[in-house]
Amino acid sequence: MADQFQDKHGAEGGKVKQRDERQFPHSLGMDVPHMKDQNVFQGSEVVAETARDTAAYSGFLAGLFEADVRWDLFTSISIPQPSPAALDFLEQFKIALIPLDPERVDSEGELPEPVLKRLAEIGAFGIKIPHRYGGLELTQSEYQKIATLCGSVDTSLTVLLSAAQSIGVPEPLRLFGTEAQKAKYLPRLAQGEISGFALTERNVGCDISKVETCAVRVAENGKTVAYRLTGEKFFITNSAKQDGEFLASMLVVIARIVDRPEELHDPQAQKRYGAFIVETHWPGCSVTRLRFEGVRGIYNGIPTFHDVYVPVENRLGTEEDGLRIALATLTVGRLTLPAACLGGLKQCLSVMRWWGGTRVQWNKPIGEHTLIGEKLCRAAAYTLALDAVMAFCGAWAKKKGDLRLESAAAKIIGSEWYWEVVNDLFQVRGGRGFMTVESQRKSGELGIPVMRMLRDARINLVWEGTSEILRIWMAREALSPYIDQGIAFLQGSPLDKIAAPLYYARMALRSCLPISSTVSTSAMFGKDYARWVRCIEASSRRLTRSTLVATVRHRQGLHNKQLLLKDGVDDSLALFPMAAIIWYASQPEMRTKPGLSELVTYFCQEMADRLRPPSSLARRIRRHKKDSTVYQLSKAIMRGEYAWLEEGIVPLVGK
Repeated sequence: MADQFQDKHGAEGGKVKQRDERQFPHSLGMDVPHMKDQNVFQGSEVVAETARDTAAYSGFLAGLFEADVRWDLFTSISIPQPSPAALDFLEQFKIALIPLDPERVDSEGELPEPVLKRLAEIGAFGIKIPHRYGGLELTQSEYQKIATLCGSVDTSLTVLLSAAQSIGVPEPLRLFGTEAQKAKYLPRLAQGEISGFALTERNVGCDISKVETCAVRVAENGKTVAYRLTGEKFFITNSAKQDGEFLASMLVVIARIVDRPEELHDPQAQKRYGAFIVETHWPGCSVTRLRFEGVRGIYNGIPTFHDVYVPVENRLGTEEDGLRIALATLTVGRLTLPAACLGGLKQCLSVMRWWGGTRVQWNKPIGEHTLIGEKLCRAAAYTLALDAVMAFCGAWAKKKGDLRLESAAAKIIGSEWYWEVVNDLFQVRGGRGFMTVESQRKSGELGIPVMRMLRDARINLVWEGTSEILRIWMAREALSPYIDQGIAFLQGSPLDKIAAPLYYARMALRSCLPISSTVSTSAMFGKDYARWVRCIEASSRRLTRSTLVATVRHRQGLHNKQLLLKDGVDDSLALFPMAAIIWYASQPEMRTKPGLSELVTYFCQEMADRLRPPSSLARRIRRHKKDSTVYQLSKAIMRGEYAWLEEGIVPLVGK
């Protein structure tokens, strides 16, 4: 659980900008005197607002809320290709997984030491660490392929590797550390030392203002030379090997910086949060392990710090940067989870394809019954779409592009799609899905661990930001241009007061007029997908209209309209993978894949129906056609025409 149950976001790389702490009126200029007297953000909301990165959003998703479909972000990139070094490592990694028995990990709650040792030997704990520090220095896209491979085998191992380097010490150190800090710690981590990230506490999930772990300054001659760290963290992955024994040799700990512990209970005291590299062998560190119903081999625990002496040299950034470092670290770090979910999707598709064609009921394979066939089609469509989303994110991570909204979107759709498909797999397997692997094997059948997959998959919708928290955060960030213009109208210069109404007028105009680039863009992606290009652009205009209307209508109360905000975000979560799959399918290396156009059309039609549900008559007509579509597509899937979707995993069937 990579420091789960929280909302952590930020920009990739560099020092994150501090938010201008002006109050947010949630208004387009109405009731100005009344609005000026209101503090909409209070308590913990103020802390969250202060920690926000206020750099303008230049990614694809942000444009959708302003009727600006940024096709150039797709047309300017190609599908990332792994280097020979990455391919060699992937092969070594796959071989290292051979001795791993996920059922034993599940029953014993432990990962085998020989496997962890071998992974350390091949560099699996230094995948993204630069060469000069002894790491492999693979790209984000290459790292995602490793997560997909690992996610198809065992979730516990995937979580350990992800927490160790996606959000553990290597990532914040790589982004924000000094040269001295990097030289001290990165070589140790590259050689196999395990790390983690400690933010959450018993009463602190997404409400980061309630952090009670404190770092009391230690001063000499009026200068801070160290901190005394005291507090307890909760749900910290890689922290506990067992009760009283740490797995991680070091943790990044987020703590509130104070001069006296009493300041924690003083509402008037300034809130500053620091990020500290804490070595767990230091005096005052202790840990208790937690156990869970799924992902049972995860080394998650409760690290406790009692008056731990932390040298000032172990602070990352300034005393103001702790929360912003945490938020920035997760922007790209969060991409590991949907990459692992992609491995799970591919595994589900492989099993469903095999069982759908093998199991015969009512004189034909169950996959030819369209209620089952629809589940096969959904698994294949989601797999292709998530593959496309991850390729897009990997390409832009390499270019250090803006992925703040996209990484959150990938996490939401990856975790939710995998959960939906693994439930479908349970239905397809019937009673066998409820059997233990041991029982299946004793009865002479292939052991398929559907129940373990279900137990392991469910937590993905919670950790690294719940689906609900991430949707609210995405809404807040997508609305930021509207919010900023409202603030400028109330508190800006005379020119700002003129510019703000013009911005809203421009949004209104954009939301009503077709985008002029449709023809050239359609031609760029191919005539097969021109219809879906137009659908995305029209849907973006509708989303902009609804955003504008919601802002005007609800003003300062908009942030409480969570169901309304969710609807807008859900539209963007359908449009983003639609755009990604069109781009992906139009790339030269994909065009020759059998059945590609039919599967893209199937997925885009499903998303289009969610965006704008057809009338009851149209739905009835389409359902008649859908039976034929599903029947033909599911038969093609069972014939193996889409077996290329299952590449990059260790399959359970035919192992």
